[in-house]
Amino acid sequence: MTFTIKQGNRTGLVNQNILDTSMFVEDDSAQGSLFIETATLSEMFFQQLKKHPVPIEESAVRQIANNSMALDVYCWLAYRLHALTEPTPIGWRALHQQFGRGVKRLDHFKDQFKDTLNLATAVYPDADVGVHERGITLRPSRPPVAPSTPRVVALNGRGPRRAASG
Repeated sequence: MTFTIKQGNRTGLVNQNILDTSMFVEDDSAQGSLFIETATLSEMFFQQLKKHPVPIEESAVRQIANNSMALDVYCWLAYRLHALTEPTPIGWRALHQQFGRGVKRLDHFKDQFKDTLNLATAVYPDADVGVHERGITLRPSRPPVAPSTPRVVALNGRGPRRAASG
């Protein structure tokens, strides 16, 4: 993946590998599809996940687990929407590059993506996403999982101690 970083009037790019290694097992069925048996996250990606975790709802993932593109779009929305400070338009070509490499024609991709977006937003009802002729607009939204807030608890009468609530 490539990320664009903007800081003032400077713009930079970061190329990010998600996996360092993976092992695939070929299915013996007629389709001959590959399944990942093991995967090792790249150290940089793992550190970024620890630093900036992606809040996803487990029940939402279960509901769309049979649609890998819907899972990708859901996770992408979960990662992006809660961090936005203003509406962000994204064009169809950029969406096609990120999500539609298997679909050659842009008009076919648009129809497929709209259906997929509907699935993803059905399990992320707070996602504020507008679809229009030029693409979509992402708007600041609550995360799919409410952030945990620290609470004070007493353990064995030793006084207050901070603990995360879940």
